[in-house]
Amino acid sequence: MPIPKRTFYFLRHGQTDWNGQGRLTGLADIPLNEHGIAQAKSACSILDRCGIDMVVCSPLVRALKTAAIVVEHLKKPLFVDSDLREIDFGSFEGLIANDLKRQLGMDISERISHRLPADAEQWPDTQARTVRVLTRWLDEHPAQTILFVAHYGIMDALHDLIFHQRIRAAHAPYCWRSGGNGWECQLVRAEAERCRDGA
Repeated sequence: MPIPKRTFYFLRHGQTDWNGQGRLTGLADIPLNEHGIAQAKSACSILDRCGIDMVVCSPLVRALKTAAIVVEHLKKPLFVDSDLREIDFGSFEGLIANDLKRQLGMDISERISHRLPADAEQWPDTQARTVRVLTRWLDEHPAQTILFVAHYGIMDALHDLIFHQRIRAAHAPYCWRSGGNGWECQLVRAEAERCRDGA
């Protein structure tokens, strides 16, 4: 795995109406709903103790708004990188995922991302993009603790590459760190201490 073995944080954007409806959002620029705004604000107090130095986010409005709430609270710089965008679901975009799975004869637990149409970004390409963008920022800022604010597809691609399984990512901060036993991914909770390298 070429991602530099340093601690970083990942925050999935807050909820949108399409998330709540189970729709494949992809590149559709759907804004946060009120619950999503509350989730972003809740993440701020958790991230207070994480020693974040900079925030890098997707250009899609749901991630940008989440990141803007966080950086206003943390008083840290914000950078935008288009490689953190969500998967392009092509002609599946906007459809309700579970309805689509039934139409395709898929089990509800299967990933739509592994059965995308030809006009979509394919899963190996999403994985490669995820590695590329995280590696670039971690390599260019080795002394900084980075928070990435992006999407479920990016988080799932990263988790799949490292742990070979999917994650059901909450709209909350996760700490990624590499120790003696390899990578760990932990949901950061309000009462938790800062997630440190080797801790």
